[in-house]
Amino acid sequence: MRKSTRIALVGLAALAGAALSLLTSDRWRRPAPDTGAAAAPAAAPAPAVVLPVPARVALPDESGELRIASNETIQLDAASLVPGRPVVLRLVLGEPSRSQDPRPVRVVSMDRRVFEGQGILGEGLADARFEIDPAFLLVPGRYIVEVKTTEQSHFPLRRYALEVR
Repeated sequence: MRKSTRIALVGLAALAGAALSLLTSDRWRRPAPDTGAAAAPAAAPAPAVVLPVPARVALPDESGELRIASNETIQLDAASLVPGRPVVLRLVLGEPSRSQDPRPVRVVSMDRRVFEGQGILGEGLADARFEIDPAFLLVPGRYIVEVKTTEQSHFPLRRYALEVR
């Protein structure tokens, strides 16, 4: 086969491939978008404003526990921490636990210290009671509390924030 014949066959195959892709596509069946002057320009969407979630001052209930919901931030006064008396958190879970087993809880400080333990489930399995040693919270700053849940999710973890001032 001559070189010019090969080039012609390759060109014909490329043209056939382009025609086949055009025929199997539905682009040619749809009308072209109207780009005339009659169309009003679309207004640019306003940038999303992310407001920080305000922290609420933590007030213990009659049992001395601090109730906190997922993604909520509560503030603790460092002067209110009593040595030897644990800070008791009542962590509200997103949905009731699927088992009665205690839930793993981890508290992480801004300086990367970690305090781990088990949260005991309350009645209805919708919250977990967790005690933190007040000595761990002596450094003012933000602490992240994580509890591993039994939710059917790709990330079965709830987070809470404590701000010690």
